[in-house]
This record gives sequence, structure tokens and C-alpha cells, in this order.
Amino acid sequence: MKRKIFFWLEKLKITPGERITISGLLILLVVLAIINFGISKPEPFEERRYHELEQQFDKRTNMLEKQREKVLSKYNPPKRQRHIMADMDTLPTDTIDPAPENKAGSDSTNHRININVASQVQLESLPGIGPTYAKRIIKYRQEHGKFDAITELKKIKGIAQKRLDKLKPFIKLKDPN
Repeated sequence: MKRKIFFWLEKLKITPGERITISGLLILLVVLAIINFGISKPEPFEERRYHELEQQFDKRTNMLEKQREKVLSKYNPPKRQRHIMADMDTLPTDTIDPAPENKAGSDSTNHRININVASQVQLESLPGIGPTYAKRIIKYRQEHGKFDAITELKKIKGIAQKRLDKLKPFIKLKDPN
């Protein structure tokens, strides 16, 4: 048997130093395997020793979770209220009182500013019109006379179609006399 192993090692062409190293590693592996089986494995933990600690942990966790829910309830309204708000938004339009909308509409038509006679302060009350635009409108009015059409405002530097669209609901050319 020894001879077969010897010739087998010769076929592998392993040097004597390599043979000693491999043999030493194999012996070390066997010794460590025997020691590993010989040592008794300890239990990870004994439940009876840690039962009280586990109860305290569960108690503390529950207490912290309740505190967290209490804080969250202060900042997040209950879901039930959100549901009610969604239901109110989905009411049919015929059940909503139209009176407030009509009042707002009539006020806006009564408070339209006549750009042919408006002062600088009145012009500045218009959305998107500051002191500079108000002065330009007054200067244009003095040089060219009264505005014949609202679109004539586009001839003033800085007033384009977008700004004019914002102004149209708030301006008029003639007083109702």
C-alpha cells in the first residue's frame, strides 16, 4: 500500500517539501475535527434565565408603541375624518347654495376699473400692475387719447397677451351712463 501511495505521489511530481506541508495540513485538519466533536456545544440561552428580561422588553416595547401612536394621532387626523371630507367634496352641485358665488360675481362686475379715467392708485390695484405699468398706461393715454379697445393695452411696453388676460375681468373702457 505504501508503495502505491509513493508511486502515486511520484506521478503528481510533488517535491519533498510540498509533501511535508500537505501532510502537516492534513494532520492539523484531522486534529481540529476531533477536537470540534469532543467539545460539547453550549445552548444559545436558557429560556428560564431570560424570561423576566423578555417580559420587561415586551412591556417597554408596548409602552413606547402607545406613546408613538399618541404623538402621531396629534399630527395626523384620524382616517375617518378624511373620509368625511371626501364625501363632502363629492356632493352634487344642485345641493350647494349658489348665493355666495353670485355675490362675488356681481361685486367683481361693479368694481371694474375704467382704464380711460383711472388714477395711478386705481391702476396699481389691478393684478400684475405696479407703479411702473400704471405710469406707462397713463402716459399712453395722455399721448394717444382714450383706449378704444382693451387689446390696445398690448401696445404698452411689458403688457403682453398673458398679462392682458389677467387684467380683462377687472377693467372696462366706459362707465355705464
